[in-house]
Amino acid sequence: MDRSTEQNLARQQAVDDVGLAGVERKRRSEWSRSWRRFVRFKPGVVSLVFIGVLAIVALIPGVFEPYSYSETNLRERGNGPSWEHWLGQDDIGRDVLSRLIRGTRVAFVVGLSAMTISLAVGLAVGAVSGYFGGWIDAVLSRIVDTLMAFPLLVLLITLSAVMGPSLETTVLVIGLTVWSTYARVVRADVLSIREREFVFAARSIGANDTRIILRHVLPNVLGPVIVLASLAVGNIIILESALSFLGLGIQRPTPSWGGMLADGRAHIRNYPHIAIAPGIMIFLTVLAFNLVGDGLRDAFDPRQRE
Repeated sequence: MDRSTEQNLARQQAVDDVGLAGVERKRRSEWSRSWRRFVRFKPGVVSLVFIGVLAIVALIPGVFEPYSYSETNLRERGNGPSWEHWLGQDDIGRDVLSRLIRGTRVAFVVGLSAMTISLAVGLAVGAVSGYFGGWIDAVLSRIVDTLMAFPLLVLLITLSAVMGPSLETTVLVIGLTVWSTYARVVRADVLSIREREFVFAARSIGANDTRIILRHVLPNVLGPVIVLASLAVGNIIILESALSFLGLGIQRPTPSWGGMLADGRAHIRNYPHIAIAPGIMIFLTVLAFNLVGDGLRDAFDPRQRE
């Protein structure tokens, strides 16, 4: 190799390095601008802090529980809030606060696990459907349309009854039934992205379809998908609470917020605090995830200005 060839190669490598550095700087700049837009939405920031606190409680609930969540005391059944039991005791004398704290873990495990499953399935189906088109798109789109035609809660109740209620069943049933929204959003974005110049450029240098989808297509649809995922966690928590309330979700003695609501339903007149505490927690948690989703929507909106 002569000297001029080596110089050309070195010059080309330098240009490539500069280009990659510029892309990386641009990506970091976009994320920093998105973060600044999110921080401007104060309810979203407060909600994110609240979710962070709940996540810590969910990771180490035993540290925060003042009593054992399964310890019963029939002589003090139905006692209201006091200095010893801040949220009172339930119908068989268990500490409501301890059970509420333990139920936080269940809510986060179900919410995040089911969201991850539905996100993975929705991304895969939507990307394949939108990228390849043709008969593949037609078949997958009909599957998505069929799934969305079923009443979701009825479908969840049916599947839970058939498979048997448990934590694992609740996660799988919810995760494998709520992915259609992700698929439709991803498909719509991929239909547009697959016609852009950088996709044609990747094909021209020999990149296969899998690499193009993973490296070039999916990163460009993550913005709206992240927003949908944050909103979906709150909806999944409501679905889990509904299943547990009906006796088809998390089973006793494991506490869940929906199960606590079901326990308090029969004693709502005599011991209303049993149902009030989990109801408030469901409301606050779902509201927090929705506000974070609103903040992320504004943060990833390219029309927003600094």
